[in-house]
Amino acid sequence: MSVIIGTMASSELGRVRTDLEAFQSELMAEFYGNYAGLKDELSTVPIYDRYPHLFSKETIEAIGRADMDAPPEDDRRWQRYLRAFSTMGYVDSVVKELTDRVNTWEARSTVAFEGEDIPYRMVPVKLRNEPDAGKRHALFEAKLATMAELNPLLLERMASAHDTSAQLGFKNYRDMCSSLKGVDYKGLEASMEDLLHRTEGLYAREMGAVLQEKVGLSLTDAWSCDIPHAFKGEEYDRYFSKDRLVGAFFETLKAMGIDPGAYGNIMIDTEDREKKTPRAFCAPVKVPDDVKLVIKPMGGWRDYEAFFHEGGHAWHFGSTDRRHPAEFRYLGDNSVTEGYAFLLEHLVTDKLWLKRYLGFEDSGDYVRFALVNKLMFLRRYASKLIYEMKLHQARVTPELGDVYRSTLQKGLKFRHSERHFLEDVDDGFYCAEYLRAWVFDGQLRAALAEKFGEEWFLSEKAGAYLKELWSYGQKFNADELVRTVGYIELDSEPLIQEIERGLTG
Repeated sequence: MSVIIGTMASSELGRVRTDLEAFQSELMAEFYGNYAGLKDELSTVPIYDRYPHLFSKETIEAIGRADMDAPPEDDRRWQRYLRAFSTMGYVDSVVKELTDRVNTWEARSTVAFEGEDIPYRMVPVKLRNEPDAGKRHALFEAKLATMAELNPLLLERMASAHDTSAQLGFKNYRDMCSSLKGVDYKGLEASMEDLLHRTEGLYAREMGAVLQEKVGLSLTDAWSCDIPHAFKGEEYDRYFSKDRLVGAFFETLKAMGIDPGAYGNIMIDTEDREKKTPRAFCAPVKVPDDVKLVIKPMGGWRDYEAFFHEGGHAWHFGSTDRRHPAEFRYLGDNSVTEGYAFLLEHLVTDKLWLKRYLGFEDSGDYVRFALVNKLMFLRRYASKLIYEMKLHQARVTPELGDVYRSTLQKGLKFRHSERHFLEDVDDGFYCAEYLRAWVFDGQLRAALAEKFGEEWFLSEKAGAYLKELWSYGQKFNADELVRTVGYIELDSEPLIQEIERGLTG
């Protein structure tokens, strides 16, 4: 890439922006094919190899010296986003072969159990559906034994990512993510420590009651593999018809004046394929022109929760103004899109929405059950953040398995295996983006209720308000967006108060 002394040629900057969109599109299409069960292998190496200039050290340095007058924004956010993209992409490109090996292993591997070869990605579904505690724990142990092949790959991949961050001049991987994303992880950790402290007694009481009722175990005797079955909630599934899933979502959008029929750019994939991941996902292949919303419906309330969450992503990306430069359509703070996903997901646990769209009149028990599940996830991600603060500050070693186990057990009270110390980690401190998104969602919902009433999801004005927010893509971060809806800063207080009201009322 040609670099002008002290600046970056506008033509070269244009090439970076054009090619980052092409790269993102090819990468998302590849992930879609693998995760949707259309192909066994995940092959990202050729994609990275076609765009090496996006992730070179020269490009990273050149973006840092880019001329202020290209593009014309009066701030430097575009530059920050491009620098984060190229730097994190550089790390990803270093570990790309290992990434492909990990994902291909997961897609192809099976767990031998009671004469059956269970696809590795389907084990969580089997665990959730297994009512016998003995069989559940035996399957869990079989999965852990199979992970003996996976963990060395994950360890090598993480160690390489850590080494690369140091080679790029950062103190450690944590410092790299904090610097590039502009997130104060220490401040967020302190906020999450406060959340853990304030909700500990409430969590222990409510979570303990759920486990005792659903699986006959005390909180301290349960294992992580017991939790999905405890929260299976099959007694509520009759209210969440599989045939009603897409229709209920579309009707919700229409009530807000958002016509789903006008979104020919969003494709919904509900086809049942054997190797399709059971975890719903959104693949923004080309924002906003080609967005894929993927789910493997199993039936019940979890389908609705997952579909509405991914629908939040899909309609955010699908509503993004295509005139924005690529970095505002693809990059930026992922807490924003996760916040919109949580916003729509929350409707599935809203008493007023449940009554209107599903005819679920007496939903109090279900809403309380779902709120305990949400509190558990909040505490889980808060604990993951605390663990990752340790994981990413020094060289990764197998001994961190004990740190993972003790940290998660302290926050959640039930037992964990140290063998999940890397499988339970997303790249780039994504756990922090989930936490910031939950906080953003809590404040956004409070603002919507104040502006448009408790049934804001029936207001066309609320729909227009959301479409405007969605149109920004990810130009603004969550810290900035909460100020546009009436808050000074991201603040977990509305979220904590919502939980306290719901579980003590």
